Amino acid sequence: MADSYTQSAGAKLSIGDSSSSPIYTVVAGITNFGEFGRQYERGTFNPVKDRRTRKYKGSYDEGSFTLDLARDLTDQGQTDMMTALDSDDPVPIKIELDDAPAGSGTNPTSFKFDALVMSFTTNIGGTNDYVSAQVQIEITSDITETAAA
Repeated sequence: MADSYTQSAGAKLSIGDSSSSPIYTVVAGITNFGEFGRQYERGTFNPVKDRRTRKYKGSYDEGSFTLDLARDLTDQGQTDMMTALDSDDPVPIKIELDDAPAGSGTNPTSFKFDALVMSFTTNIGGTNDYVSAQVQIEITSDITETAAA
């Protein structure tokens, strides 16, 4: 049985406009996506009689992640991120993996959600570095994952 791992190379993130059927623009220069996904808070209570801690799932959060990228404000996707930074409204985000079979005409695995752009910071670095940026993303909706098909 062959492994069905997917490499990160070829993945892309796009930011959508605020229309009911968003038009997405790819954000260029991403060097690392970070991690995201649902995480539950742990709830506990301790009955006096047996002293054993009871644990249960509490509220959940879809998380946040930091995009690392080569800063390029001539890129429309990065410009859209900067615009979203100054808005209090969430924006649609789509992440697509590069896992559709070559030449198949099928769609890759995708993750869609709404998110707030919380920061867009610049790191000039040293002589041998490129000017980079970090964008902090807070997910505000459920994450819809659609498998490659």
